[in-house]
Amino acid sequence: MLGDAVARSEPPPRVSLRWRRLLDAVGMPLLAVATALILGALVIWLTSGRFATVLEAYGGLLDGALLKPHSLSESLVATIPYVLASLAVALGFKAGLFNIGVEGQFYLGAVSVVWAGTAFSGLPAVLYLPLALAAGAAGGAVWGAIPGVLKVRTGAHEVITTIMLNYVAFRLAEYLVSGPLRDRSASAVQTVRVARDAELWALWEIPQRLQDPLNRVGLGILIALIAVALIHWGLTRSGSRPHPWRTAWAAGLAVGALGAVVLPPLFGLWWPFADPYDRLHVGLLLALGAAAGVWWLLERTTIGFELRTVGANPHAARFAGIDVGRTIVLAMTLSGALAGLAGAVEVLGVSICSCLPLFFSRGYGFDSIAIAVLAQANPLGILPAAFLFGAMRNGADLMELRSGVSKDVISLIQALVLLFVAAPAIVRWLYRIRGEPRPDESVPLMRGWGG
Repeated sequence: MLGDAVARSEPPPRVSLRWRRLLDAVGMPLLAVATALILGALVIWLTSGRFATVLEAYGGLLDGALLKPHSLSESLVATIPYVLASLAVALGFKAGLFNIGVEGQFYLGAVSVVWAGTAFSGLPAVLYLPLALAAGAAGGAVWGAIPGVLKVRTGAHEVITTIMLNYVAFRLAEYLVSGPLRDRSASAVQTVRVARDAELWALWEIPQRLQDPLNRVGLGILIALIAVALIHWGLTRSGSRPHPWRTAWAAGLAVGALGAVVLPPLFGLWWPFADPYDRLHVGLLLALGAAAGVWWLLERTTIGFELRTVGANPHAARFAGIDVGRTIVLAMTLSGALAGLAGAVEVLGVSICSCLPLFFSRGYGFDSIAIAVLAQANPLGILPAAFLFGAMRNGADLMELRSGVSKDVISLIQALVLLFVAAPAIVRWLYRIRGEPRPDESVPLMRGWGG
């Protein structure tokens, strides 16, 4: 009797909290996307009166995004600025800030990179390309720091100031493109073409670019820096060396020198990217590195801890000795730098003319808000979320061509995705998912007006 009572009083076995959080983190966004696609199909069916139109539309969307020649690479090209801009929004979220000014910072980064890409002629690519990217990041960082300073000094909410600065950035970019930076020899209103050595390399031309000895040196430096970071991380984790930085630098430099000597001949013998019409560029590696870097910054550094603490509770952060004002300005500056880097990549790697036309942005800054929400502000989760949006954007034209359905349906689907991710209770109700929601589902990604 007593044993039966004890057995009945024991709680039923449950999935571990870690696995439950993982399933929720992956499953809820997937269900949100699936539900948005189903409702999008329903809208197409009701408006067209034919279920076959739904199949034609989604078939065209799939072919245009993934299956036709160059479709996958073009989807990745569209994904790259999405990743960088979404990281900008997510970093602000982690600090309790809503950076709606990513679009304006994107513009300033693009304008800055055009100036840098035309002002320093004669520099080799090993110096010019990092300089151009740094200029783009600096332009966005300055534009992002302004609302951070205003918030700290005057209490102005970043939502208002970033929205206002967006329009200032648009008009400023229009003035610069049509005035001081304009290419007077071109029939269209656009800037002067940036120097070839400042452009992001297309993947197919890497073997050709590495024939230049200076570019080989740049490759070796890049490999060495990556190797130093990885080796130092491994030594720190294992605790096997008393001076991890000294060992990491020695080993990293050796790996970089070996890579600069060995890799270029190997790339000349075999390289999987050989199509000169493929626009995929090394910005893909930059976006992947940025996602890993932001994750490391937030999760493994003191600065990241301070950003997350201020985002969770600024009063507790101040009580713990954290300079909340400095952290807010730093968060907005880093967020703006990522957005400016996205604008730089758009000019140096995507623009057909390698210049800045009068109207060039397609709303990357605003779409990035939805991507960051879909990924729950997780830097690594932004990668698949950004690819989803990039693929839908790339496939929208073929969808419209085959089925006659307006490509604006993609915006509807994206809005529904955002709705279901922002309100997970709706998804739980639709699919009758039992269980208590995760505690962080009730916590906003950023603080409200009183934050």
